[in-house]
This record gives sequence, structure tokens and C-alpha cells, in this order.
Amino acid sequence: MNAALEVRGIVKRFGATRVLHGVDLQVAAGERHALIGPNGAGKSTLFDLISGRARPDAGCIVANGIDVTHQSPQRISRTLARSFQTTSVFGAMSVLDNLRCAALGAASARFIDKWLPSRHIDERARAMLDAIGLAERANERAARLTYAEQRALDLGIALATDAPIILLDEPTAGMNRAEATRALALIRATTQGRTLLVIEHDMDAVFGLADRISVLVQGRVIATGTPAAIRANRDVQDAYLGGAAT
Repeated sequence: MNAALEVRGIVKRFGATRVLHGVDLQVAAGERHALIGPNGAGKSTLFDLISGRARPDAGCIVANGIDVTHQSPQRISRTLARSFQTTSVFGAMSVLDNLRCAALGAASARFIDKWLPSRHIDERARAMLDAIGLAERANERAARLTYAEQRALDLGIALATDAPIILLDEPTAGMNRAEATRALALIRATTQGRTLLVIEHDMDAVFGLADRISVLVQGRVIATGTPAAIRANRDVQDAYLGGAAT
């Protein structure tokens, strides 16, 4: 497998409590990979380690062939972009300016792009605005968007960085079924050709979106496989899916 993202033997402790116990995870280039598991399993902690917001106590993280285990979040962001469980948009800024900031930050981080004329930054931002369906809201303050629209803008900000690997942390959390369906269609359309690792508790979303799924329980990956294989896995059913597997 041509892995875009590899997590090898990751251990993380908080004081005397070990949260992650030698986690191994591989995400193939261009794959949509879901990470599922019960609350407290360590999923968001693993995302913090991958994105550089925290450091592991053991193990390494490799993104597109580069060991990023001890790199700064700013440096990692050249390769990997992340959205969070709660919206992180700049509420006082316009929708378009949120996307401009993401595109400008990405260009500044890459020497080859740092002298791009401002019109190219605007073109990137407006292209993403169209992709996430917010072109008509371009000049409104982001704080005036609905929750679902703010989550779409979160996705747009991650994508506007042009990073080849995208991490999404519960992108449909807090949405009703219709909003979640639209969000999933947006994710599916806008992440074409990129590598996606997503944490999600909505099993309909997971089984409808992911090419492969890994299940994290009590800080350990207990299974990885196709949606069909995960749905049929007895250990996964006992540990997490329960009735959702049928």
C-alpha cells in the first residue's frame, strides 16, 4: 500500500494515565479512512499528535514519506490540514476573508508560493467558496452563518490550504439528518484526490463515506478493514457497534 499517512507505535500518557497504547495506523494515498470508537478511546488525542498540537511519548508519525513527529504545527500544515470538533471560523471576518486567510497562510508557508499575487489568493478563495456552496454569503460575517454553514466553512478553510492530507474531527456533529447528508455530499465532492482521515460517530455517515475504517477502543486499534468487514467483525460489534452493526 502506498501510505500517505503512517502512525507507528504511538504512545501517549497524561500523567500516570496512558491514553494511547502503541497505536499503528496506515492511510493510503487518496483513501477516505474513518476512525471510530467510543468516547474516551483517544481519537482526538491521536489527531492532536498527528497535527503537531501535542507530542507522543513514543512512536512516530510519517506524512507523505516525511517524519513529522517532532515538527511544529505550522510546518506540518504544509502537508496536513485539520478541522476540529467545534467550529473554528473567525466570526468577525467575512466568509470570503476566512478563506483568503487560509489560502494566504498556505502560500506563505511554501516558499515557492509566497510571492503569489493577491489575485491568485483571491482566485483560490473564491474557487473554494463555490465548492462549499457559500458564494452567495461571501461578504457576510462568518458569525451570521448557520451552524451547518459554519461547518462547511471549516471544511473550506482546511481545503483552501491545499494540503494533500485532510483530518476532519466529527464534521457532522450537532447536525440534523438533512444537514449531515448535505455535509457528507460536500465532503465527498471536495476531497476527491486527497487523503482523508475522519473521526465520526454517525455510523450511517461512516459506512457511506469511508473506503476503510479503523476502530480505536481504550487506546488500541482493534480492527481495520472495509466497511463490510468492520460491520461483520464480532470484536467490533461487542466493543462498539452493538446494534448499529445489524
